[in-house]
Amino acid sequence: MKETIRRKFLDKRKQYTKVRESSDKITEKFLSLPQLRGAKSILLYYPYKNEVDTRPIIKALLQQGKYTVLLPKVSGDRIVPIKVSSLNNLKKGYAGILEPSGEETDPKGIDIIVVPAVAFDRKGYRLGYGGGFYDRFLKNSPALKVGVAFDFQVVDSLPTEEHDIPVDLIITPTKIINTKEERKDA
Repeated sequence: MKETIRRKFLDKRKQYTKVRESSDKITEKFLSLPQLRGAKSILLYYPYKNEVDTRPIIKALLQQGKYTVLLPKVSGDRIVPIKVSSLNNLKKGYAGILEPSGEETDPKGIDIIVVPAVAFDRKGYRLGYGGGFYDRFLKNSPALKVGVAFDFQVVDSLPTEEHDIPVDLIITPTKIINTKEERKDA
């Protein structure tokens, strides 16, 4: 069932023509989050196959110079957060996604994690690519978990499993969803 849903959303995302415009709106919302003020260390992802483009967020945070900006590198079956100072030195890694090289940063010190997904539900549960990398990484993380998605990628509910870790907020071009509130109401 998950695979059918995943394929449907990946096909829809592949056809989506407003990636730039929608990503800019998401960037604006992310950069105005009150939680950003107290943050020091932020893990983002490098966009892949028509995902929300996080490069403007990464560049803005690097320009501000007051954050440690991290990108994930896949090592075996886990995500390793690596500090970046530019997007110029990335190399193709797992599944052809651009990754940084460098020393691993302690995941416990990350304040905000920006999480990609194929789809989210309103409670913050996500459908990823099926590798479980983010669920394993997020499992013991105290960080604020922020999902970014195009509006069509957010649905009322998705099939979930015990090991699925929800995000705390979902930012779309048109809204910010507090998923903790949604889970409370359920």
